[in-house]
Amino acid sequence: MNLEKSQLDLLSSLLQSSVNTSKDIAEISGQDKTTVTLIAVGLTLAVTGFLRSMNV
Repeated sequence: MNLEKSQLDLLSSLLQSSVNTSKDIAEISGQDKTTVTLIAVGLTLAVTGFLRSMNV
């Protein structure tokens, strides 16, 4: 993958937002924070990868 610094910054920001959102969801739902975080980050990476492949 050929990513520029600005793209890496955006990806980092997206992943951090995903982690923060998943922690809030876990708090509200009462589910395990680790499980919710792994699912949210996994979905974020899957969607990001799919969108990146469509943009090639």
